[in-house]
Amino acid sequence: MPYLNSEEALAPEAQEQLLNQFAERYVRLVLAVGQHDIYYVDAYYGPEQWQKDTYWQPLSELLLLQQAGVSEFAAIVDKLTKPELITRADFLEQQWASIGAYINVLQGNKFGFCAEASALYDVPATANLFGKGLSHQQQLLAEIDNLLPGEGTLSARFNQFKSQFIVPKDKAAAVFTAAVEVARQITRTHMQLPADESFEIEYVNDKVWTAYNWYKGNSHSLIQLNQDQPLGIERYLELASHEGYPGHHVFNLLQERQLVDAKGWLEYAIYPLYSPISYLSEGSANYALSLIMSDEQILTFEQDVLMPLAGLKGDLALFHKVLKLVKQLTYYENYVCQQLTDNLIDAETAEQMLIEGALYPEARAQQRVQFFLHNRSYVINYNVGEDAVAAWVGSKASSQAEKWARFEALLSRPLNASELQL
Repeated sequence: MPYLNSEEALAPEAQEQLLNQFAERYVRLVLAVGQHDIYYVDAYYGPEQWQKDTYWQPLSELLLLQQAGVSEFAAIVDKLTKPELITRADFLEQQWASIGAYINVLQGNKFGFCAEASALYDVPATANLFGKGLSHQQQLLAEIDNLLPGEGTLSARFNQFKSQFIVPKDKAAAVFTAAVEVARQITRTHMQLPADESFEIEYVNDKVWTAYNWYKGNSHSLIQLNQDQPLGIERYLELASHEGYPGHHVFNLLQERQLVDAKGWLEYAIYPLYSPISYLSEGSANYALSLIMSDEQILTFEQDVLMPLAGLKGDLALFHKVLKLVKQLTYYENYVCQQLTDNLIDAETAEQMLIEGALYPEARAQQRVQFFLHNRSYVINYNVGEDAVAAWVGSKASSQAEKWARFEALLSRPLNASELQL
């Protein structure tokens, strides 16, 4: 790509052409980095030939390509005058920078937890990654303890109480299908989705995650639900909205329709997992359930539909009261992950901290620590990202309809993490 003289004037069409050329360069570099990490390219539905052209190159060569692109892209940005193209360039710039950071990670030059969150996900250094701290975590545990009195450790009591709400594996498919269908139905009443959008569900094992959406393009997703660990009744609506409607599936199809198909912005046809777009992707997916249902509606649907499907009985209202407190412990999980990532504790200690401080059962704690080890600071995208999305959506919305409108606008034209800060 030629280096541009800063005094040259470019017509809007020429500006867009240069961005299109750089977008192709960006996609090809992401595909090349994906040769070194099979998880890096989470989704791709761009030109097949670009994927076929991809070949293995040493990380050192890829880093040189990324570094050369920084100055060349800066020269392009200096020429942009059209607001839409400037916004487009902001996204590309942050995504391009994250590629360099991730190549460094792959080379073994790993960052500390907080520095990595900033370098890979564009999270501002001033962002609060650990919530209200350890004192708040202890306060939450005390409140849960008051709700679940009895003998033994709080973790044991909580998991014993939770066991009555575990969905049997032979009921999982029926419960998850019902949850996805209601999430889809509600989303369709607020958003105009493509008539041919679709998904399929697979039940898998031996994964470090609980569920995953693999977006295939053409408004189609494969949603996988991991059966390694038993899931509570509350997880089914959470996962249906997170992976499906209006979460990852909708997020991807909106970008495909609004940006790739309508505008030809092919940088959105690829999703590098360890990059700034994951902050919005995971944050919006975690926020999705609170958008489609209120707490009361969730409780009613689970009580009237999901519990009978699962063959379960129990004090669901008390369960959700406890779960509301437990959810706030996810910021403590960020702290555990930070301690593990920065080599301040070992895996066994991290597991014990999750058992005692986040009320995990032992098997689930082991699985979660493996997720931490593999994904490191990625965990902040869930809770820090969710809170950022919730604040941004709610900041200028006085009604539920306005929240849906702002949410759809955000998914259709993604903002970087630093742009979501109010």
